[in-house]
Amino acid sequence: MKKIVGILAVAALFATSVFASDISAATKIKGTIFSRGADETVGLFQQKNDSHDYANPNFSVSISDDNFGASLKITTDGDQGSAVNPFWAPVTKQTTQTIWFKPVDALKISVGNYDLALNKEQIDWTESVTGLGGNGFVFSINAAGVGLDFFLNEGTGNDFWFSKAKNADDPTLKEFGVKFGYSADFGSIGAFVDINRSGNRWTYHDGLTSAYADAAKYGVDEKGNPKTGILDPKAEGAIKNMLFGAGYNNTFGGVKTFLNVVGYMGENFDWIRPELYVSGAADAFGYSLFAAPVIWTNSDLNKDFEMELVAKVTYALDGFTPYAYFKANNLLADTFAATIKLGANGSVGGMGWNTWLQLDVADKTGISVPFELTVGF
Repeated sequence: MKKIVGILAVAALFATSVFASDISAATKIKGTIFSRGADETVGLFQQKNDSHDYANPNFSVSISDDNFGASLKITTDGDQGSAVNPFWAPVTKQTTQTIWFKPVDALKISVGNYDLALNKEQIDWTESVTGLGGNGFVFSINAAGVGLDFFLNEGTGNDFWFSKAKNADDPTLKEFGVKFGYSADFGSIGAFVDINRSGNRWTYHDGLTSAYADAAKYGVDEKGNPKTGILDPKAEGAIKNMLFGAGYNNTFGGVKTFLNVVGYMGENFDWIRPELYVSGAADAFGYSLFAAPVIWTNSDLNKDFEMELVAKVTYALDGFTPYAYFKANNLLADTFAATIKLGANGSVGGMGWNTWLQLDVADKTGISVPFELTVGF
């Protein structure tokens, strides 16, 4: 990995003589000092090397000029092993790359990885269902504060976005859609339509991990397919589902806020989900809140209402910042379940640290003391 990063860094530095470039690299080690799980198993001292997430890659480089640009991000995960090589070794977990160019000033064409989220909460960065991202093609038009993005998502990139077998009645269309945005003095507004969102990219907050949900819980349709309210991957036709929404964001007196309203339609109109985010500070005290109720409109799903809540408060002291964190995927569930963190973060020289007491509350409660150490280069 060092050799690869070194080669990429040298290549990027060479490019600085011609293009504007930006290079960053970092490493993070996560671990747990103490853990007592819900099954009452006790553990001491666990570490996971190079455990970064998609929003904070180990290595990132980008170059651009007025008419074209490119970016490359590499994320590694050292918590790997196998029967052949049981010893830890850093391996590439995710690599994303994008190249864009402008054939004319108002049109930008991007090929590769893209992220067109409407609005994102900034506590966990992953909670909004409005994330429009993947790998494919994006055609962007910007003029007078108005932006239009047309995207074609290939998913894995191993198949065509459009394909039609000989003698087939319907073509196969992968995910595609359009996003609109407008910014002015009153804030920013946006809207989108996302068609054919793939089931293996859509996990909802009650534990569904794919379109093949628990048929005993949701039942089956007249064809014997599980009812999930998300996506039936066996559905016929080129258009299988539609995710759509609109959002507004602004800052009022130092308080950042946004409101999204998102809906989903498969065979029926299944649910609508408002998303509210508020974040601000008063002197040393900081606060953030993300609340997202889900209103199920399809009575066949046997669900009426859900409420997701993520909240964090901080208090900046000299040299470190204590914080409290709360997250519940559904406050209205029959059995209460939540994650509670009480911790602090700060730095020692150029090294950032973060450690916390974590309670995973459910029928039986797990307790642990995780930590993170981060260094940027």
